[in-house]
Amino acid sequence: MIVARKSRIAAKPAAKPAPPAVEVADRALRLDDPALRRSLVDMQVAASVPELWKALHKLLQTAIPHHHSSTLFLDAKERNPGALTLHSHTSRRPADWWKARAKLSPTHAWLDAHPGVKLYSLDDIVPDHVQLRRSDFYRHVLMPEGWDKLLGLTLWEQGERKSILCLRRAFNQAPFSEGDKALLLDLHPVLDRNLRRLEKHEEEVIARNSLQQFINLLPQGILLVNARHELVFANHEAFEACAAWNHGAQAARQLNGRAVFAVPPAFLEVYHELMGRHYAAALADPEAHHVPERRQLTHPVLRHLQADLSLFSLDDPLLSRPYLFAQLVNREVLDAKAPGALDRQVTVLSRLTQREREVALLVRDGLSNEEIASRLHKGLGTVKNQIQSVFTKLEINSRAKLISLLR
Repeated sequence: MIVARKSRIAAKPAAKPAPPAVEVADRALRLDDPALRRSLVDMQVAASVPELWKALHKLLQTAIPHHHSSTLFLDAKERNPGALTLHSHTSRRPADWWKARAKLSPTHAWLDAHPGVKLYSLDDIVPDHVQLRRSDFYRHVLMPEGWDKLLGLTLWEQGERKSILCLRRAFNQAPFSEGDKALLLDLHPVLDRNLRRLEKHEEEVIARNSLQQFINLLPQGILLVNARHELVFANHEAFEACAAWNHGAQAARQLNGRAVFAVPPAFLEVYHELMGRHYAAALADPEAHHVPERRQLTHPVLRHLQADLSLFSLDDPLLSRPYLFAQLVNREVLDAKAPGALDRQVTVLSRLTQREREVALLVRDGLSNEEIASRLHKGLGTVKNQIQSVFTKLEINSRAKLISLLR
């Protein structure tokens, strides 16, 4: 384990450095090299940071061979040392080792004093080789790890360093050449662009998944259908509501709403009517901003089942074909009589999963645990666990309080 200066890093003494090897010839980023081209393409199409690192490592092996090791620090300030770090050689070092190593390294202080620098070497950080060999960094990091030459490529954003690519050479390997440095500088925009692309993609995935999770928890159906009448998105409540709309409430209880899903024909009739109005308005005044029309439908038999239909279109009202957006509400489930009760019910039910909502609403209707288990074809223990989960999520401790929240 590495410890900081006072406790020194425990390591076996390294072998005596061998004489320097012959200088490696200068080289540039040669796109006519098939292996290099493949690695660059792999970096451009990488779908994750590990895939990007694999392609980058292969590129470095092709373009700058004979190096000791390479590392990509995704957290350039190492707020959590070693946590966001990818190595050319697998590292199983514990967190304490990385923390001690970070304290001994002079890199962070040097970068703080040189904001915006893209490429640096160990000679830039400690130009006096005698001073370097006398340092704890040399004795407890460089000697045990077996290298004494370093190139670092730094990526910055708004004045703060974000990531660092480090390339090292061993004691018996030649110093990095000007060609090596030029190649890394050529690589800088490629690495920067693709790391930003992956970061943005990850943010979009997180936002999309969070939004989908939120929509799935809504106690009302959300349905999105494209111009070809194909399903784009539906949450569980939408599948259940469409099954009830198409087959009736009694039959729908025996059906898998997802398996029998079909857009209700009445929705498609309204959709085409709204489409006609949409295109007529867009042709009459293409430059104007047209507020989408909305239409409310009530099921002809199940009067508690309602749908709010509108169009969802992109920027160009003539080129893009709008989608059908539907919000479906079961007023029987949201049995709101008191003023403001509907909003309260939606807020409460949105904190529960669909299965928990089923149980909570049956508790509201006065059913016992045994009756709920029979109605939903569940075990009594399962029902008790789900009711306890409902109590925990809503921060209540009795059926009476649950009934009060849902009335």
